[in-house]
Amino acid sequence: MTDSNYQAMTDEELQDWVRYHPKDVEAFHILMDRLEQRPKVFCSTDEEIEAELQKRINQSRSQ
Repeated sequence: MTDSNYQAMTDEELQDWVRYHPKDVEAFHILMDRLEQRPKVFCSTDEEIEAELQKRINQSRSQ
């Protein structure tokens, strides 16, 4: 597979590809680059975790 094919995949498709083709190093690196670009969330209390989970649930329902 080529880099352009990986770029055309959704995150979920690329994760599945890497899962079923574990020796495909190029796909793995592209997936890791995508994951690294995601915003990071740090929660230090149970309340912060609960609020973050609720926010993500609400976002997924609105899509």
